[in-house]
Amino acid sequence: MKRIYNTYTVLFAFIILLGFGSCEKLDEGSDGVVASSTFYSDENTLDAGIIGIYGTLRRNTWGLDNYAHFTGADDLTSRLGSNKWLVLESDQFARTAGNSWATNDYNGNYQTILACNSYIADAHPEGVEESVINAAHANAYFIRGLCYFRLATSFGDVPMPLDPVPDLEIPLTPMREVMAQAIKDFEFAIKWAVNERDSNPTISNGRVSKTAAKAFLAKTYMQLTGYPYNEADKWEQVKQLTGEIIADGVYSLTDDFAYNFQDPHQINKEVIFAHIMSKESWPIITQNRVYGYRWANWMDLYMEWTYFNNFPEGYRKEFCTATEGNQFFEEFKNPIVTKYTWGTPAPNSTDPLDLVVEHTWETSNDRIAMRYAEVLLMHAEAAANTGDLATALEELNRVKRRAYAKGATKQAEVAALEPGFWMTPDPAIDYTLAELSTPQLMIDAIVNERAYEFLGEISGNRWLDLVRLEKVAEANATRDAREVPLIGDPADKNLWFTPIPATETTLNPNLN
Repeated sequence: MKRIYNTYTVLFAFIILLGFGSCEKLDEGSDGVVASSTFYSDENTLDAGIIGIYGTLRRNTWGLDNYAHFTGADDLTSRLGSNKWLVLESDQFARTAGNSWATNDYNGNYQTILACNSYIADAHPEGVEESVINAAHANAYFIRGLCYFRLATSFGDVPMPLDPVPDLEIPLTPMREVMAQAIKDFEFAIKWAVNERDSNPTISNGRVSKTAAKAFLAKTYMQLTGYPYNEADKWEQVKQLTGEIIADGVYSLTDDFAYNFQDPHQINKEVIFAHIMSKESWPIITQNRVYGYRWANWMDLYMEWTYFNNFPEGYRKEFCTATEGNQFFEEFKNPIVTKYTWGTPAPNSTDPLDLVVEHTWETSNDRIAMRYAEVLLMHAEAAANTGDLATALEELNRVKRRAYAKGATKQAEVAALEPGFWMTPDPAIDYTLAELSTPQLMIDAIVNERAYEFLGEISGNRWLDLVRLEKVAEANATRDAREVPLIGDPADKNLWFTPIPATETTLNPNLN
């Protein structure tokens, strides 16, 4: 997916000269952050504007800022001291409006939204076919929908600008209306997106596809099935959308789980949408800087002990975690996440020796936002909720088999397995219908599998699952005594959403 930068570097550099590239600060009197309608004259400039939108979005996804919302789950934590309170606020259920990570995430999403709004309003060059314009606009609608989904699931009620001119007195919009807007935006992308990746996932272009839009629309509907919306009828839409992706047969699981997190292996049949990262990405600065998982004293995130102790054995655990023998575990005393440190890298059991370079803090690993494994498990949960336990069981077991990988611990061992080994029943680890004989038992098993399959991924799936299923308190009830003590009550639903940043409410009291 890195090829997009080489193709358009010169074109995008030209846009920067027009004053469009740097989006670090918003000019309150500006038309968003992209060029005005006078810039868009042909297909090339139409495309260049889309590159700018993706560049703005990726600048908001290269680090760990959005994890400030998610650590109230039972998977990730941090430690006392230094600046780790930014992570610990949600972990201890003591969120404040002064959290700079949450503020960065909020601002980054709105910078991107304003860029999308400007593009949607202004990018209508004369002489270009409407279908071509709509295909380009599909990217802006998709990204805006993704940002609104993330804002609503993190902050709750938020402002919802749809106009390129900022409204300095804009009020809050109820989160259900924000989710409805995300649905509309994803639907536009499904209708108009044109991308070869819908038929060949090894194509590298970094753009929205119909498949990606369908997957995120399904995810939005799935969130609506639970708290605070409780719209159980939405399981039918989840099942239909994910079922279409599965039936298309274009995407699938990779045999090697680790490939999804290792550049250049990430251009594969499992990755449906990723935030593209590159160390050589000028003029769009998008190095992957998830050094908070492993970089000396800058480490921000660790695993909670109860979560680690319950982590299913197998290849996925070997790749994702480290304890004894890891210098950072010895220093900080919490299990270490090694899932995102390829090329840094962490010397865990899957790293080739020639790639072990300690304390390197930038990589070209893409930030994976949607995988086929998530589509499969969303479909499985929808099937369980609509009475199709047999389908749910097989899809759950496929993810479970791939994670176990016949007990392999190294990538070379996985490479030696029969291709598609995860499609073959494995009595050693498969669930049976006798074990998961009711919808609730099946759903519990699927949600548990999701907890470990998506450890630390950018969308915060574990936290979103616990919120929609109202299991935040239950998950925290088994918190190990070695963790940083709780301050707030995990059962208090008022503590599940991050407050609007104080920097915003001070300027606009309507956001209080």
